[in-house]
Amino acid sequence: MTNGQPLKGEHVIFTGILRSSDAVDLTFRLGGNPVIAPLITTQEIVAVDDKQKLLACYEYDWFIFTSQSSVHAFFSKIKEYELDASSFKSKIAVVGSKTACAIESLGFQVSFTPTVFSADVFVQEFPAVSAAHENCLFFKGNLAKNTIVDGLPNVIDTWTIYETVEVDENSEQVRALLESGEGCSIIFTSPSTASVFHRSIGIHTGYDRFTICTIGHITKNYLESLGATVQVMPKTYTLLDVVNKLAEWKGRAQ
Repeated sequence: MTNGQPLKGEHVIFTGILRSSDAVDLTFRLGGNPVIAPLITTQEIVAVDDKQKLLACYEYDWFIFTSQSSVHAFFSKIKEYELDASSFKSKIAVVGSKTACAIESLGFQVSFTPTVFSADVFVQEFPAVSAAHENCLFFKGNLAKNTIVDGLPNVIDTWTIYETVEVDENSEQVRALLESGEGCSIIFTSPSTASVFHRSIGIHTGYDRFTICTIGHITKNYLESLGATVQVMPKTYTLLDVVNKLAEWKGRAQ
């Protein structure tokens, strides 16, 4: 380790959507070279019945958000139709501290966050704070799995409020860097990013040339199903914790 910089000389590749620069700044402080190369992005789904769906939101006991993307799309719609957060009386359940911060910044209060920021833990713990008769509206992306809908006793309606699209132009940059022989660590934030990586890069490079980091056990399990070995996965599922855990892992190897 050099001057407390365990990531010195390491290219740390961020393949997911960055909502803040905190993890990038931390990478710099730890000596690393952050590479911002998202393989996916999200965009709001706009439909002619959006206003009708927004007005129907008043009928629900709970809103469920599992990503910042769903929060941003929801905010876009309430802003478009000049609605205020205070007019919604539903309780808010989220997966993850960053999602909680995003919805709270709009004026909402979060009533439930699972102890582990994952949908499978959410469905285990949510019944402790909600009655089975309470109805829920799940704001989701087009690639969301059925974990929440199938895993809860409540009536769960869904609103597919955003879609995930691939960012093709970053794949070539990432592949070239991984094949350069330089030290690289790559961070996967979701199975979606890992899937895009595998199709466009991983099937060509394999998974043995770089350090693999993940947010969450679902992403870890998916990568392992592809034959990859995940070296870094923090207990708390945030980018800051991934970078800190990577620094710890690299520091031990020096």
